[in-house]
Amino acid sequence: MRISNKKVLIVEDEFSIALDIQTSLEKLGYVVVGIANNYHDAIQYVEDSLPDVVVMDVNISGDKNGIIAAADIYDNHNIPIVFLTANGDDHTFKVALQSRPFGFLLKPFKTKELSFTIQVAIQKHLESNIARTSPSINNKISETLFIKDKSQLISVKINDILWVEAMDNYTQIITKERKILANMFLKEFYEKVPQDKFLRIHRSYMIALDKIDKIENRLIFIEGHKIPISKTYKSQLIERLDIL
Repeated sequence: MRISNKKVLIVEDEFSIALDIQTSLEKLGYVVVGIANNYHDAIQYVEDSLPDVVVMDVNISGDKNGIIAAADIYDNHNIPIVFLTANGDDHTFKVALQSRPFGFLLKPFKTKELSFTIQVAIQKHLESNIARTSPSINNKISETLFIKDKSQLISVKINDILWVEAMDNYTQIITKERKILANMFLKEFYEKVPQDKFLRIHRSYMIALDKIDKIENRLIFIEGHKIPISKTYKSQLIERLDIL
């Protein structure tokens, strides 16, 4: 694994410790995209820079701790988290596990321990993504999805989907003929469709790549509708297109 291009966000409310971590990681070749000391700054850094991994202290400033921040970052952006904590008690560990971390280190730790933990976290995350998006014989992605609506199931052909939009705790699926509301988060829906056909381009939007009519500045046009592209996701979109 190449370390030199791996981006790390540090979330730590003791600035001197955060600076030590930053200095150590940069000497090893990591790119530190920022230091946050609270939930809101951590979320903003993630949205702006999409790091490969987040090094997260369990106890951070503000009304939301590192465990809540980690859960929201993983659920919304699918970025692995490595926890740091000075509390080695079982309760802290069990609560932290609920946010599905990819690593857990007790302070004080050695730089090499942190580096190894980050590398393992990134590798485990990569393998889990490959396993999730590569259907086996017994776990084949269907060409039709069935959306629960009260006592009925509504079928939606994957090839008919134009784009998908997040609406609070729901996801709205847009086709040429209709709009269907699914009781799930956008991230959950994204995991149900073929990754080669769809791409998330904004925290609130996912599009079918073969339905794009044109791209202009920070907008995608599909069937006459304008859909915003987040600066964070634009490079991923360009990589997926055949541009002549």
